[in-house]
Amino acid sequence: MSFFATIESRKAASFMINATLLISSLILIGTGASLMGFYRVQMLEVITVDFIIVPTVLTGGGIFTLIVSIFGLTAVAREDTCLLLSYAVLVAVDFCILMAGIISSVRLLFDIQIGFLDADVMSELSAYETDSWVRYKWDTIQTEFTCCGGYGYAQGYTDWKKTSMGGTRNSVPDSCCLFIAPGCGNNLFEVNDIRVVIGKINVHGCLTVMQRRLETHVTVILIVFAAVGGILAIMQLLSVVLACCLASNFSHGDEISVYEYETRSRAGSVSKRSYGAETTFYGGPSREVPMDL
Repeated sequence: MSFFATIESRKAASFMINATLLISSLILIGTGASLMGFYRVQMLEVITVDFIIVPTVLTGGGIFTLIVSIFGLTAVAREDTCLLLSYAVLVAVDFCILMAGIISSVRLLFDIQIGFLDADVMSELSAYETDSWVRYKWDTIQTEFTCCGGYGYAQGYTDWKKTSMGGTRNSVPDSCCLFIAPGCGNNLFEVNDIRVVIGKINVHGCLTVMQRRLETHVTVILIVFAAVGGILAIMQLLSVVLACCLASNFSHGDEISVYEYETRSRAGSVSKRSYGAETTFYGGPSREVPMDL
């Protein structure tokens, strides 16, 4: 720990940590945005709420870390005690956010492996015609992942037969179609030839398709985030300690500067009074001493 023995070494370490956090924050923002924009994991809250927490923490926490790291660089550069203490508090909050993200990512790793088996999608599929968010969500998932319904290879689309849409009108959403057009999914369950069905719609269940993609791609992202997040958490704790030490050093330095200024001011005042007294003694009018003749 001799590296942190001087103020300059502590400042240098704080600069390096904040620069690392700044770069890491940009990576976190990009990762969270990709999870929401490309993998659409936030739409799987029917399985677990962690599918919302993890990308939100990655994106929102990354933005917060970016702001805090810039604030920290400014505080260290200005050597301001108040700014450094405020920075330490902000880093402590950021540490809590990061730990929440790490815990949620570990939970999500298990949910990807076993959580898909317990999800009840039929309640959502049944609300497709009445809930606009559910309709948008499943249209987006089925279009982007070229799937239809909940579970199963080559039979996921049959989940729609258990809803009012499939039960009363023998239809599936138009987003299931290979070539989307208004009404392309109407009367699909009246077709008995599976080859005709395969030629009209996607037949694989969406959760089955998404689970495979999550296992091959998102799992790796979550493992890397948990590992790197642990390193970043240690760096944040070290940053809090350095900020408090620097704040104490700068505060002590200000007290010394004030003390030296007051001491010199008093010394200067005494010197002026002494100089004035000497001038009066030596520079005053001379008195003639009578001499006895």
